[in-house]
Amino acid sequence: MSPSKSAVKHPTTVLIIFVLLTALGIYSIQKLPIDLFPDMDIPYILVQTTYTNASPSEVEDKLTRTLENALSGVSGLKKLSSTSSEGSSTIILEFNMGTDLSEAANTIRDRFDLVRNYLPSEAFSPMILKLDPTMMPIMTLALTSDSLSPEELRKIADSTVQPRLEQIDGVASTTLSGGRERAIRVEIQKDKLKSYNLTISQVSQMIAIQNLQTSVGQIDEDGLDWSIAANGEYTSLDDLRNTVISYKVGSDAEAKRILLGDIALVSDSYKDVASYAYFDGVPSVTISIQKQTGKNTVTTANAVRKQMATIQNVLPAHTKLSEAFNTSDVVEQAVDQVVNSALQGALLAVLVLLIFLRSFKSTLIVGLSIPISLAITLGVMYFSGFSLNLMTLAGLALGVGMLVDNSIVILENIYSYRENGTKPTVAAILGSQEMLTAIVSSTLTTICVFLPMIMYKKQLGMAGQVFNSLAFTVVISLLCSLFVAVTLVPVLASKYLKLGNIQKRNSKGIQKKISSVFEALDNSYAKMVRFVLHHKVFTLLFIVALLGVSIMQITRVGFIYMPENEQNSVSVNIELPQGTNLDVTNDVLQQFNALALESLEGVKMSVSSSGGGSNPMASSGGANTASARYTLYSSNERQEGWDNDASARKKLEQLFNLFPEAKFTIESSSLTSSLGGGGLDISIKSNDLELCRETSLAIKQLLTNEAGSLVKDVESSLNDGLPQLTIVYDRERMYALGLNIASVNSELQSAIKGATVTRYRENGDEVDVIVGLRAEDKSQIADLDEITVSNSSGMKISLSNFAHYERSKAPVSITREDQSRIVHVTAKLQEGQTVDKVQKEVEKMVAANIPSDNDLILSYGGDYQQLMEGLRTFAEIIIIAILLVFAVMASQFESFLKPFIIIFSIPLSIIGIVAIYMITGQTFSLITAVGLLILVGIIVNNGIVLVSYTDLLQKRGFSLEEACVQAAKSRLRPILMTTLTTILALVPMAFFPGEGSEMVQPIGQTVLGGLGFGTLMTLFLMPTLYYVFNRGSEKRMHKKMEKEVERLSDSQQL
Repeated sequence: MSPSKSAVKHPTTVLIIFVLLTALGIYSIQKLPIDLFPDMDIPYILVQTTYTNASPSEVEDKLTRTLENALSGVSGLKKLSSTSSEGSSTIILEFNMGTDLSEAANTIRDRFDLVRNYLPSEAFSPMILKLDPTMMPIMTLALTSDSLSPEELRKIADSTVQPRLEQIDGVASTTLSGGRERAIRVEIQKDKLKSYNLTISQVSQMIAIQNLQTSVGQIDEDGLDWSIAANGEYTSLDDLRNTVISYKVGSDAEAKRILLGDIALVSDSYKDVASYAYFDGVPSVTISIQKQTGKNTVTTANAVRKQMATIQNVLPAHTKLSEAFNTSDVVEQAVDQVVNSALQGALLAVLVLLIFLRSFKSTLIVGLSIPISLAITLGVMYFSGFSLNLMTLAGLALGVGMLVDNSIVILENIYSYRENGTKPTVAAILGSQEMLTAIVSSTLTTICVFLPMIMYKKQLGMAGQVFNSLAFTVVISLLCSLFVAVTLVPVLASKYLKLGNIQKRNSKGIQKKISSVFEALDNSYAKMVRFVLHHKVFTLLFIVALLGVSIMQITRVGFIYMPENEQNSVSVNIELPQGTNLDVTNDVLQQFNALALESLEGVKMSVSSSGGGSNPMASSGGANTASARYTLYSSNERQEGWDNDASARKKLEQLFNLFPEAKFTIESSSLTSSLGGGGLDISIKSNDLELCRETSLAIKQLLTNEAGSLVKDVESSLNDGLPQLTIVYDRERMYALGLNIASVNSELQSAIKGATVTRYRENGDEVDVIVGLRAEDKSQIADLDEITVSNSSGMKISLSNFAHYERSKAPVSITREDQSRIVHVTAKLQEGQTVDKVQKEVEKMVAANIPSDNDLILSYGGDYQQLMEGLRTFAEIIIIAILLVFAVMASQFESFLKPFIIIFSIPLSIIGIVAIYMITGQTFSLITAVGLLILVGIIVNNGIVLVSYTDLLQKRGFSLEEACVQAAKSRLRPILMTTLTTILALVPMAFFPGEGSEMVQPIGQTVLGGLGFGTLMTLFLMPTLYYVFNRGSEKRMHKKMEKEVERLSDSQQL
């Protein structure tokens, strides 16, 4: 028994099942997590090792090289890169997609154990970190006050705000920026040290050993165990000031105590400022919030907002906790935009149905396919662990127009039976059974194109994970629509929404006039098909020429890797020359920020910081770096004259020239950085660091001076270097004086940088005690000569007796890839430029102006490399998809010729795709290839309908030409109906993407353009090709019939 017949015999059961499934889907909508993109497994492991006080070259030689050799053989490793900077080694291991990162991390630990004895003893144990997108902050809050200082605000943030935020379900951690942490400063006077014959190390040691709390054991008395704690901690700053550091024998031969207060100023103060933070130009403390893995961004942000109201009630007067930035607004805007596109598309599709079917009852039967299929799909998504994001919603929006196709085919066939007077129940069963094979095959052709995408998921990398969600939703929604078409549609048409007498309806009133219009359209189309069949050569040559011209225009349209998203914020990064101190950097930031706020219109809020940000996934910024983010009003809130992100960028770029000493960059708003691209990237590889430096500078200067119209923001990963004062020891002199390097370095670090020697406990808080020289005693380089160290005999020796210093510039960091030194020169594309054109021009430029060297390897990466790799992979995917579609059609027709005819509609879709991109001024991208893949499965459906009906008419005795004409005439309206529902459903996505949803626009445009022109070609090319390929067989049949007639005639004569 067929599913349709079984459904019609049990209408109540079927209706209840669909009501329950729809209700479950509606319930699931409330529970589905919402995010901008699907959850992605990033195949990267970061290994960070601290090697205190080591220069970048020393870190590379003694630490990074050893670790690289040990890790290069880890299974599944795709790429190994490292950065050696002062006191730190960072190694990034990129693995093949699908690699078990937990197992890889265990292997890395095992490799460390093998080389641990070969690492410097001063190096700390490596920290292994699996990269996770959730480490990026989803919100930034700002704490401001009219009366409190940033330091007081930081204390409130640390004690009140931060703990309450971290208690929220979904919040993983928070990070503070701005203000200074409390510290007990012990500022020693250099002349007092000298007069008392002391060193800083001796002072530090005495402070540490006088501030201890120790458990010394327990005593059993009268059956009770008394644990004994010896509390020798400081209880006040006076205890610290009165610490005995040493003794001095006076003239009266009595030992006199030397107290800490005699040689140093002890104060309850703050640590050195590490960063400044501002909210709308006002000094503040910012709190960055990271969400837990797998948690809903929007839900977490809403929970934070709710908790903010509670926190505000316990804050001091005139202190305010504000929202400075969040990603949830962008997520909600993008998701809402795609949802609106889907709803608008659904309404347009229903409107098309109403026009063609001219019956509210029929439209309702078919139209119900959309919400029911979507609801069931959302339920499946919920139980499968998917989220509502740009890709899953794009899949649903793509499917909206196709969800009615199967129902249209079923209902139209039921119509034909009702027109002949068949009873509703019988018409529903027979009409559904006849078309079951056709709609299953049609659905399979659409679905099977996604099978190779799943096969190539690893090759596509993170892009494969993004597109996998889109494929899932399209496949599930189409399967749901098939289920609805073969079960619910027959039930509704036969039981609950019975179709009336169609002939009687069309014979009077406005229905008669509309029917005459459609009949005229059918007749006109039939005449055009007959004309095309009589001019086959001209038609085919015209289409081939049009295809050739379109292919030639592809390079004119150009390529980019990923489209940029319109956002409601603009971020600016500022970098001053290496060695610039934090106060100077902060002055530049404040000046720029003031000009920016004065220049921009419609700024909702702004947040800025100097001294590096609080983003844990970004490389740590130094004192010479700053950043500012300006959040604008969304498009639906924006008033006339207010800036969007594009106009805001242009205004900000005009301010850059006012600060010639600073380097400004505006963060990209595309998905490129997430998926591994990032404009132009030239790699310079050589073991000769000086050769790398010279070549990178030459290329940077070349691109800046000669390629300004093509690229902007040209940068080199090898900076000029930090101004460095290198202390050079005279080892022989040190040996003679009884000194060693370790003790001297320790003394120098304590004197200049300051050393945290112990912690002071007060009211449950622990505060660092920092010992160092007074600021005025270390303000000049000459002050180094007067620093004294103690040898094993207690003799105090000044640094100038055994060392001198040299001024130089040291590299900030040394970058390596695959165990070889490398320098990257990167640049962003100028607005309106395409990556393929820029890449070719830059390669010519570099080849003509940069001399080659045997010790130097130049290679190109960035967007172009990612694009080429992606397009090659998608080319293979599309070829496999075409073969699968061909196999499905061959199985349906039991013929290789007919699928071969239909498959011609696929390359012809290129004409429509190129045309729509040229009309809209858009550029091809990797997302275009996704749209083309989806198109492969859709565009053949009309050809299947046309060819199969032409076959049927030939079997009924029609001549070849007449069969082609009549089949085209009969199938025109179903083809137009299914095509228009799909195309119009895509119009909002293709032409009105809105903020944040530009990522899915190329898919809509590609499918719309390809399907629109492809359908036009199907309507005229399919009959022509069918005629051409079957003309020979018809002639052979005619000859066979003529011979048979002659044979019969001869036999009669005899």
